Amino acid sequence: QFEALRADLENTAEVTLTSAIALSSEQQAKFTAALTQRLRRAVHLHYAVDPTLIGGAVVRAGDFVVDGTLRAKLARLSETLNS
Repeated sequence: QFEALRADLENTAEVTLTSAIALSSEQQAKFTAALTQRLRRAVHLHYAVDPTLIGGAVVRAGDFVVDGTLRAKLARLSETLNS
């Protein structure tokens, strides 16, 4: 809770980016710039690779989550087809 209050006071955001493949430092910098603009905060990017995502990436910043992975898209497609 202290860290959340501190981040709010400093106008920063801890963001985790998990991608299916390794991203170059240039790609990571582009993600950081886009997230800084979207969240209107200075972004501290934590980066991880998870090959089980098949493709795409997941971005998490507190309660804000963007799941742009192929695994999630396939799951949504499966749900739609099974409905």
